[in-house]
Amino acid sequence: MAERVLRDEAAKADNDPGDQAWIAYIEQLSDLCERSRIRTHIAFLGTAILARAVDARADLKWIKPAHAVNAPHAFSARTLAEKVLVPVAADLGIHLGVTSPQPLNNQPYFRMTYLGDETPISAGGRAPFDFMVELIAKLEKMSSAQSRDALRAFVSVRRRYQPRYTDQPGELSVTPDSLAAAILAFLSAGSEGGKRAQACVAGLFDAAFGSEHVESGRINDPSRDHPGDVCVIYNGVVVKAIEVKDKPVSFNDVQIFGKKAIDMGATDATYVMVATQQERLDDTRLGSWADGFGLSLTLFYDWNSLIHQSLYWAATPKREAAKFAAIRIRDRLVAVEAHPDSIQRWDAELQTLRGATTP
Repeated sequence: MAERVLRDEAAKADNDPGDQAWIAYIEQLSDLCERSRIRTHIAFLGTAILARAVDARADLKWIKPAHAVNAPHAFSARTLAEKVLVPVAADLGIHLGVTSPQPLNNQPYFRMTYLGDETPISAGGRAPFDFMVELIAKLEKMSSAQSRDALRAFVSVRRRYQPRYTDQPGELSVTPDSLAAAILAFLSAGSEGGKRAQACVAGLFDAAFGSEHVESGRINDPSRDHPGDVCVIYNGVVVKAIEVKDKPVSFNDVQIFGKKAIDMGATDATYVMVATQQERLDDTRLGSWADGFGLSLTLFYDWNSLIHQSLYWAATPKREAAKFAAIRIRDRLVAVEAHPDSIQRWDAELQTLRGATTP
C-alpha cells in the first residue's frame, strides 16, 4: 500500500505539486540540511510523511516497534524507508538527501529507541533536526488526505535536488542504446563490403582502449601484417585480434581466424558476426577447440551486447564513451577509405544524435 500511495502521489505531482505550506517547509529543511551537510533528516521526514499518508494512525514517535510501549500504531521507520521509500525514490528520481540504501542506519536514528528520547544530536545537525521535529508535530495533527498533499510537496521539492547530467544544446547526446540504434540504421542502409561494420567496431574499441592502441586496416589488405580486421596493440604486441563480418559466418570460418590469430602471436581473439541471417554456432565446441591452442575466444552475435560491453570497460563514463565512439566511427570510415556516401550517411546519424534535423 505504501508503494502504491507514493507512486500515485508522485504521478499527481507533475500537475499538482502539493500543499504550498509544506513545499515551503521542505525547502527550508532542505536548505538547513545542505548548510549543515547532515541530510539524513530529509529521508526521515519523507518516511514519516509516507507513513501518515498510508495510515493517519501511524505513531510517529514510536518508530521502532521492538521498543514501543503501549503503542499499537508503532511502525518500523527503517523498514518503510529501506523497502519502499528508497527503491521508489531511485526509480522516480526523488533525492532523499543521502544515497545509502539504509538511510536511517545513521545517527541519530540508528541509536534512538523513539523520537524524542533525548538521543544526543551533533551541534551541526541540531538546527535541521529541531525543525524536522516541528514538522513531525504538524504531521501528527493531519489527516491521511492532508498527509498525501504533504507527500506530493516532498516529491516536488526533492525531485529538484536530483542531479541530472545532460548535454549542451547542439552537442552529441549519446547513450549506448541510441548509439546501437544509429549503428543499426547505418548498416541497414548498406554494407560497402564490410567497411561500415569494421569502422563501427574500430570506433567502439577506440572508446574502450584508446585510439592510439587500436589499428584498423583496409578491407582485404593483402599486405596486412596483423591478424583480424581490428587489433588492439600495446608496445608493439597484438593483445586482441578482432574479425568483423556482416555476412553469415560458419564454424570453420571462426576456426580459420582463430588459427591465424594463434599463428601470428595473438592469444585473445574476438569474432563479431552481426549479419541478420547469422545462425548461432556451437559456442561450447568452439570454446573447447580454442582452449586446445591456448586461445581465448569471444563471440559477438549482435551489436547491442558488443556496444554495452565495450563502453562499460572504457575508462570514461558510458555516455562519454558512447559520444567518443560515435565521433571515432566517422574517423574510422575515412581510414578504411569508405565511399563518401557512407561518410555522409554517418554524418546524418550524428545529426540525429545531436537532435538536429538532417537536411
